[in-house]
Amino acid sequence: MKTKQLLILVTFVALFAGCATVTPNELISARSAYRLASEGPAEQLAPAELHKAHEALVLAEQSFLKEPDSQKTKDLAYVAQRKSEQAGTLGAMAADKARKDKANVDFQKKQTEIVKQGKQDLSDSEKRTADALAALAALAAVKEEERGLVVTLSGGVLFQSAKATLLSSAEVKLDQVANALLAVSARNLIVEGHTDSRGSESYNQGLSQRRADVVRDYLVKKGYPADRIQSRGKGEGSPIANNASPEGRANNRRVEIIIER
Repeated sequence: MKTKQLLILVTFVALFAGCATVTPNELISARSAYRLASEGPAEQLAPAELHKAHEALVLAEQSFLKEPDSQKTKDLAYVAQRKSEQAGTLGAMAADKARKDKANVDFQKKQTEIVKQGKQDLSDSEKRTADALAALAALAAVKEEERGLVVTLSGGVLFQSAKATLLSSAEVKLDQVANALLAVSARNLIVEGHTDSRGSESYNQGLSQRRADVVRDYLVKKGYPADRIQSRGKGEGSPIANNASPEGRANNRRVEIIIER
């Protein structure tokens, strides 16, 4: 509204002054500066400063009406120009601050959502891990050791005597083990093969390695990342029971899956 009023005044001044009167450059610049300021964010974000610029320009226009060529008119026009430029600058600064404030609010909101989602994901992951470990405990002997969580599968359940070919019933068991392992957040696994003390040490070492390889390959086939699982043959060197009895030897014939921390 003030801009329209000013335009009316400028038009009136031009008509009154007549064609012979040359508008001083200072007043032309002041008018341009005020127009730019009023069309920018100053109207909404720096209205007090824009009002001061408007009043200053009105004074300059009135002076021009009375004394077109006077120094007073030029000085008033210069003041009006500076006040318009100041209003425009303050409006732009306020707009920039508003944008930054909004961006900061949006950023903080996004970060809060990320943290919230992260906590939810962690909670879901922890629940999946707990469920998977419970499933493993129902399928095999599970023990927490310094080297990690050790899942022990009886060799008699997996292989025929002195063989490294999985029994058909063993595949069903390993399917269940694989499903439980896949539900755990990806961790490094070590599959270890163990034998009893019957037979030569070199034979037992080779047999244990072949059995460990077979179990590893089966888990990889079921979807466990190949780069996260190793196989090791331990032979007869790490017994958990006395090899003097059939029961002890049966316990020593085993495959261990270590879930590393």
